[in-house]
Amino acid sequence: MVYPASTANNDTDSSPDPLAIHHPTLAAVVADKLRQFITDGTLKPGTGLNERDLCDRLKVSRTPLREAYRILSADGLVSIQPKRGAVVIEHSPADIENIFDVLAVLEGLAIRQAVQRATDQELQEIASLHARMLEGFRNQDIKAYFVASMGTHVAISRAAHNPALTSTYERLNLQVQALRYKSNLDRDEWTAGVADHERFVKALLERDADAAEKYIREHLTNKKSYHLKPVATTV
Repeated sequence: MVYPASTANNDTDSSPDPLAIHHPTLAAVVADKLRQFITDGTLKPGTGLNERDLCDRLKVSRTPLREAYRILSADGLVSIQPKRGAVVIEHSPADIENIFDVLAVLEGLAIRQAVQRATDQELQEIASLHARMLEGFRNQDIKAYFVASMGTHVAISRAAHNPALTSTYERLNLQVQALRYKSNLDRDEWTAGVADHERFVKALLERDADAAEKYIREHLTNKKSYHLKPVATTV
């Protein structure tokens, strides 16, 4: 899934080489489409990926599809199993607890460093993403909301100007995108998530590192607690 990108300058000159040709491979395009299917629940955890069906639906041959499976396996989204082929990974309760605990630490550090290092332009862009998220919530447009919501998280991570942190965060965060999307299908949880965002974005924009870290950690802890509830209580 593609999130709005920051247009702010990085620490190094990232001007494109005029001779460079930038285009994704077909396998990368297929992988991105499958990520979207996994995130929005079209492909549910534990689902075996049927090559023939997906080739027909995506209008591609088996070669780029299999390459896409390898990309998603490296992302931690599918496992490639003997005889079964590619299967969407289903996280155990222990997996969910561990991933969200680590994300809370990573996002806490990211927002603290963003308070210290982000440019004014980067903060303006985060505020803009947050406003788009609120608009999606007001319109009850879950997909638009989710893109802006996760875009806000990613932008905060990148505003920390810590490449090691950002790369670790983005890879781990991919593994729980489906859970984070699913939580918005519960109206009460969706509303609570919006309130969480209001608190940590406000603290970030005020450059209050302690409050920002506290509120974003609480947000991740709340998400963890929600997904560890018995299934019957999260309908």
